[in-house]
Amino acid sequence: MRLDDYRFDGPGDIGSAEKPSTWLCGIEFGDSENTNPALVAEEGFSVEKQWGYPGGYNRKAHKLLCCIEGYPISEAFEFAKERSIFASPDCGYMLTNLFPENCLTVDTWSAEAQERTGFASKADYIAYVRNVCFKTMRAQVKEHRPKLFIGVGVTHERDFVSIASEPEIKCELAEFKVGNHTKRIRLYPGETPLAVVPHLTSAGGLNSNESIEMTGKIIRERLL
Repeated sequence: MRLDDYRFDGPGDIGSAEKPSTWLCGIEFGDSENTNPALVAEEGFSVEKQWGYPGGYNRKAHKLLCCIEGYPISEAFEFAKERSIFASPDCGYMLTNLFPENCLTVDTWSAEAQERTGFASKADYIAYVRNVCFKTMRAQVKEHRPKLFIGVGVTHERDFVSIASEPEIKCELAEFKVGNHTKRIRLYPGETPLAVVPHLTSAGGLNSNESIEMTGKIIRERLL
């Protein structure tokens, strides 16, 4: 994949100003047949298939969206199936990522990735995406006006802010504890409300139903 014709979208519903959708944006697609965008487009992206993916990212994303909408987390699978989350072009939800190239980990840069993108190093590729593609991402946020933008991964908070928020909007920090672990949610109100949340599959992230429920409640009460 060359970046010349880069477009910021993914499985699901990109929405419109008249019918805005909720966007959930991670860092990058994993390097597997489950998350490779080309294979997803070819083979389909059913809710059942998403719930079976190793690592549980999509399953937890569905749970988070279910809680944001005010439903019990125990109903997440039924909620996701009823709305065909990320599986239908008019479902009201879109799944996407900051960086379009799929990689095994955030530190990985394979020979195949070099060939697909034309960049010898991942640092050069990331710099290009930030300097060039982020403008496209920002333009599409302005065009489609999502009703909520969820950035997954607090280490990329500034990237999410540059795409979905405005410089004058100040961060509102929400904190809660699960056991002995503190979880922090960054909230940016505005024309496109932005919530930056801990990663859905990392050891210190939203790794329990309790943490997902609390995060969903905070976003619903403070941004929507």
